Amino acid sequence: MYEVFVNNSLVVLESDRSLPRKNRISISSKKALKKWFVELASKKKSETYFIEVTDAKPLKFLTSAIKEVVAAGGLVRNNKGQVLFIYRNNKWDLPKGKRESSESLEEAAIREVMEETGISSLNIQYKLGKTYHIFNRKGEIRLKTTHWYEMTSEDIGPFSPQLEEGITDVVWLNQDQQEVALRNSYRNIRQLFITD
Repeated sequence: MYEVFVNNSLVVLESDRSLPRKNRISISSKKALKKWFVELASKKKSETYFIEVTDAKPLKFLTSAIKEVVAAGGLVRNNKGQVLFIYRNNKWDLPKGKRESSESLEEAAIREVMEETGISSLNIQYKLGKTYHIFNRKGEIRLKTTHWYEMTSEDIGPFSPQLEEGITDVVWLNQDQQEVALRNSYRNIRQLFITD
C-alpha cells in the first residue's frame, strides 16, 4: 500500500482486493491509471481514493505509467524546538528538491535545503521516510518521490529565500505557529508532522 497525494486528495494505491473500501476504483492498465491521475490533478478536491491495481507491486506499476522524479528535503529543527518553514506559491512548505544524478539522497537533501533557504550548518539526524505526490510539469504529470530527513541547525538567520523557485519567506516557527501554517500547507507535508 502506498499513499500518493494529488493536490489535497489522498490516493491509496494497493493490490489487496480483500479489503473493503469506500471510493475503491479498480484499474488494470497503465494508460488508464495515468488518465485517471491526469483527471484528478485537474480538480481541486480533497478526498481519499483507493486504487486497486492488478500488479502485485503497485509502486512499480505506477512508476512505469508516470515518470518519476526523485527528490530529497528536510524537516529542520533548532534547539528551541522550532521548525524551518518556507513560504512558496501562497503555501507553507518544507524545503526540498530534485536530486542530481551524481549525489546521494542525503547530499541532495542538504543541498536543496541550503539552496532554498540560505541556512548553514545542517546536520542530518535520521531519515523520516518518503512521500509521493503527483505534480504537473509543462503539461505532463510526474510522480515526485521525496526522501525526507530530520535535520538540525543552530543558524538563526537571516535567511535568503530562493526567489527564482517562488519562495518568498523562510522562518523558524514554534509549535503554535506550525499548527497555523500547516492549515495552509500541502497534505503530504502535514503527513510528516503526524508521523513525526
